[in-house]
Amino acid sequence: MISIHRNINRLEIVCPLLLNGLDAHKLRMYKPREIALIIILSAAGGAMSVPLGYLGNALKAIPILPFGTGQILSGVHILWLLLARLLTRRPGSAVFAGALKGLVELSLFSFHGIQVLPIALAEGVLVDLVMSAPGKASQVKSAVAGGLSASSNVLILWLLLLQSLSLYVIGFMWLLALISGVIVGVFGWYASRRVQLVVGVADSS
Repeated sequence: MISIHRNINRLEIVCPLLLNGLDAHKLRMYKPREIALIIILSAAGGAMSVPLGYLGNALKAIPILPFGTGQILSGVHILWLLLARLLTRRPGSAVFAGALKGLVELSLFSFHGIQVLPIALAEGVLVDLVMSAPGKASQVKSAVAGGLSASSNVLILWLLLLQSLSLYVIGFMWLLALISGVIVGVFGWYASRRVQLVVGVADSS
């Protein structure tokens, strides 16, 4: 146990920059607690997203609800990626969390199947891109990141599976996901501020 603990303390991982838009000079070595935080958030998000995905899919069976209503839950799927970025303040952390979350969902038999991997990665990429835009992190940035990230799953599904659907239906689904993501983005911002205040997870900048 002592040997394992020492190895963990020495562990340093640089999250690979998959995004050309990220500022490379801002990349710093990940600390063990930040790696642990990303893993925990990814695992929790993946475990919650699987039943949530089935719930959203089950909404199709309710006759009074229009097709695609389940997208109103999309924001919850990206909350974990947003928290990973807000709490660690590391460029690439949302991509890292998205990749891990996608693997967790795939291992737990997400109804999306293998498509969950590009969906989770795209969500993480968009969170990192928006949060890496010039200027300080803010509630507005968090809301935009949440909205674009959550709605990206509709575009990925349309490209991979849903090309037979009309653009009106796709647009409706995208709008629901966007609204859901914006709401969760605002929630994620306040949640991360509260965690930093009470627990002090993030380092002071």
